[in-house]
Amino acid sequence: VIDKDKSMHLNQDPIDVNQLEARLTDVFKTRAERVVFVKGDPDLDFQTVAHAIDIAKGASIDKVGLMTPKAELGQ
Repeated sequence: VIDKDKSMHLNQDPIDVNQLEARLTDVFKTRAERVVFVKGDPDLDFQTVAHAIDIAKGASIDKVGLMTPKAELGQ
């Protein structure tokens, strides 16, 4: 999750953007399916969200999904 002030949370835990790649690598090191969902505040410019996606790809995440309000509602 990326909040309006650009702060980030990974599984509800606050995380600094500079530690994100290492933390994702650690979380997914034993998982066969490497999928991450990114939810950005609607007021963020996409560049901030794209940076998080780039970091995830750098951590060898196979698939990155974007959480939208409709996706959260299952639509």
